[in-house]
Amino acid sequence: MARDIRIHVEGMTCENCVKHVRQALTAVPGVASADVSLQHKQAVVRLSDPAVTVARLADAVREAGYSASADGGNSDASGEATEEPDPSPADGKARLTLEIEGMHCASCVGRVEKALSKVPGVREASASLASEQAAVRFDPAQADEAALLAAVRSAGYTASVARGSPVDREAVDRRQARRDRDARMWRARFLFGATLTLPVFILSMFSDDTSWRPWLLLVLATPVQVALGWPFCVGALRTLRHGSANMDSLIAMGTTAAYAFSVVVFASIVRESPIAEGHLYFDGAAMILTLIALGKWMESRAKGRASSAIRELMELAPDIAHRVGHGGREQDVPLAEIAVGDRLRVRPGEKVPVDGLVLEGRSSLDESMLTGESMPVGRGPGDEVIGATINGEGSLLIRAARVGSETALARIVEMVRRAQESKAPVQRLADRVSGWFVPAVIVVALLTLLGWGLLGGGWSTAVLRMTAVLIIACPCALGLATPTAIMVATGRGAKIGVLVRDAEALERAGRLDAVILDKTGTVTAGRPQVTDRVVLDRRLTKDELLALAASAEQASEHPLARAIVEAAGVRGGRLSDVMDFQSATGRGVAATVAGRSVRVGKADFLAEAGVDVSPAASKLSELEGQGKTAVLVAADNELIGLLAISDQPKPDAAAAVERFKSLGLEVHLVTGDNERTARAVAEAVGIDAARVMAGVRPDGKADRVRSLQQEGRRVAMVGDGINDAPALAAADVGVAIGAGSDVAMEAAGVTLVGGDLMGAARAVRLSRLTLARVRQNLFWALVYNTVGIPVAALTPLSPMIAAAAMAASSVSVVSNSLLLLRKKLD
Repeated sequence: MARDIRIHVEGMTCENCVKHVRQALTAVPGVASADVSLQHKQAVVRLSDPAVTVARLADAVREAGYSASADGGNSDASGEATEEPDPSPADGKARLTLEIEGMHCASCVGRVEKALSKVPGVREASASLASEQAAVRFDPAQADEAALLAAVRSAGYTASVARGSPVDREAVDRRQARRDRDARMWRARFLFGATLTLPVFILSMFSDDTSWRPWLLLVLATPVQVALGWPFCVGALRTLRHGSANMDSLIAMGTTAAYAFSVVVFASIVRESPIAEGHLYFDGAAMILTLIALGKWMESRAKGRASSAIRELMELAPDIAHRVGHGGREQDVPLAEIAVGDRLRVRPGEKVPVDGLVLEGRSSLDESMLTGESMPVGRGPGDEVIGATINGEGSLLIRAARVGSETALARIVEMVRRAQESKAPVQRLADRVSGWFVPAVIVVALLTLLGWGLLGGGWSTAVLRMTAVLIIACPCALGLATPTAIMVATGRGAKIGVLVRDAEALERAGRLDAVILDKTGTVTAGRPQVTDRVVLDRRLTKDELLALAASAEQASEHPLARAIVEAAGVRGGRLSDVMDFQSATGRGVAATVAGRSVRVGKADFLAEAGVDVSPAASKLSELEGQGKTAVLVAADNELIGLLAISDQPKPDAAAAVERFKSLGLEVHLVTGDNERTARAVAEAVGIDAARVMAGVRPDGKADRVRSLQQEGRRVAMVGDGINDAPALAAADVGVAIGAGSDVAMEAAGVTLVGGDLMGAARAVRLSRLTLARVRQNLFWALVYNTVGIPVAALTPLSPMIAAAAMAASSVSVVSNSLLLLRKKLD
């Protein structure tokens, strides 16, 4: 079965290099295909033989004359690790996801992680009870798949490599099918148990004077004990062989003790011999197993809902695409067969199949499913389109630019998956507790048995108390407390265009108290726009003034010139032909437009030609005081007007700043632009002038972050450009605008898919809600066990009530996490 491996390739400089790397990789036996990207310096290799290792692929790249490392790591092509300063667990060379079967509680998670971490070459191992997977980073020169699988099996669990790409719909469907199968299995067990347990429970309410009653209880309870209890006994024995214990151990010991004691009492009753005295607890053992099956069924369903985000994201992509061949003939092909460079037809109302460039046609696209922005976006020739967005009324012909795991949707899915695999620091408490919890419970249960049995309570009561302790102490809720909340939060974030890199970033974002905003491209639109048109010649209208200036500027490449031309086009202005065009770099342009000598530019540029600019002095000063750039327009040496141009704040910027403040965050603005412009933008969006830093270099932005951190602040940095990357990396949480550079997004812990600044505020709100849910889950899980164990040991608590409480604790934790889906973020 095919699966994908991503390799980072260094040394490629042209398409010929791409071809050589692709040929080298596809020549390796067991490689089905290789998609090599010069832009992203990586190769996505699809394997038909899972035995092919990362090291073998790296060797093939080295033999072709290039260097490579798995998943962006720092190994050379031979797969050997290079020396790194302060290597962290996240610096693993290769990454592998394992499907783990048999994990039932937080103790199981700890044992799997411990077993994997002991394998030489493993840098990091993180298992999740909620997703039933383990993510491993390792050096392929020291460890391989076989060693990792053997380590998990040695710990008493079943493991397999997660087949298919993490963003492959078939792989996602397989994981969901497994969860559905588990839910159906537990449902069947519950119904079987309930059918036999109900009459056992009713019979147990009668007195002991009927001779057939013990026989009937035995006949009805035994199938329940075997069918529902046997899987727990098998799991307990498996972990016992490896010198450990888990949830299976507690349930197996508790129910088997109650059942076995009842069998002994039954034999005493039937033989009328004093083998043992006491009550029959067949009803207790059967009811415990039935209630546990009910809890597992409900838990499986809830976990399926919590992990549905990736599947829902994958379903956004269409199943087929219309490939246009030679002569314009269209052919419907599966999405997996689309290659970079293919021409594709997108019909009205259809989804865009892959990321690409528009070749022909114009339309508006609904990108809300990826960016969270509700307004359709116009697209035409030369514009980029994103796969899975919905085309409007126009027909488009596009060229595929990114396919498979390189599309925006695939990268979003991968980011969500990795975030769900990661662990928040707050979970470390649960991990530490789970390591010693089950052995401690077994000791307490045995002490309870001996205490009640030897100190006069009777062995019948002692067995009952011990069973209650074992059942109520199951640490399922502890293992689900954090990962379910993380899964729900990251999934919801992805749906509104907020991508969280890992659980640690999510937790840190919930603790922020200050945010630094970059100006250009973050608070502002990042492109100059004409904001004011002032006419000084009464014979002209504002549109005529703009059209005349745009005609003169249409041959210029200056950003301000493009803004003037664009503004004229938006207002339907017709541009005239130009003659004698001249450009003075940084000062202005001169040209003959419709027989008139036109000058557009700075005041001194017009004054040099004898134009009297004094009539504009007052307005010029006013506009520049607002942080705008004023451009004067003259025709035939007469000043006829001026245009003001500025990089305007985004429509949602002021509302976002207000939202930050309502969340208790101190808002700062930092920019490389001049002081006057920076203060004007700050005033427009509601940022205090005292918290504005202008004329700042890229390293100065990072210094500002560190300065606030030294004051005890927890700081978020929001930016979009390459020059923001140092500050994004230095901040407690870096938030990258998705429309910005790849470098910025690599340095950030949170990425906003669209350019919506309000998304940063939503990220903070989502993080705080998630952190609150995690704390609540951990609190109740710990309190449940802390209070439940002594209550079960010292009071006449029925084991059946203990079983119901245990099941309810797990379901309540998952349900509490699911409430995140209903919380408002705006």
